Amino acid sequence: MDDTATSEAAEPEIDEEESLDELVNYLTPRRDNEMMATYQNTTSIACPACGDPFDYLVVCKQDQTSLSLSDVMDLCVSADHDGRPFLFTHE
Repeated sequence: MDDTATSEAAEPEIDEEESLDELVNYLTPRRDNEMMATYQNTTSIACPACGDPFDYLVVCKQDQTSLSLSDVMDLCVSADHDGRPFLFTHE
């Protein structure tokens, strides 16, 4: 029996070996401009920082970026190998 086979319906697991850049491939793009990109987590992928499913991922593209929040929410922060911040929102 082949233990490497996985179900297509299985939720992708994001671990330390998989980069944050690869994570966006599993998310739904919502906004993209020169300052930041926003992706929606429509498949309940776990946040790499806390382990709970997150709602949105905000990827900062500039060294200095302003973020205006219209709702109160929890944030988890991680950074890629280049130090670029990734913000995981929990509503």
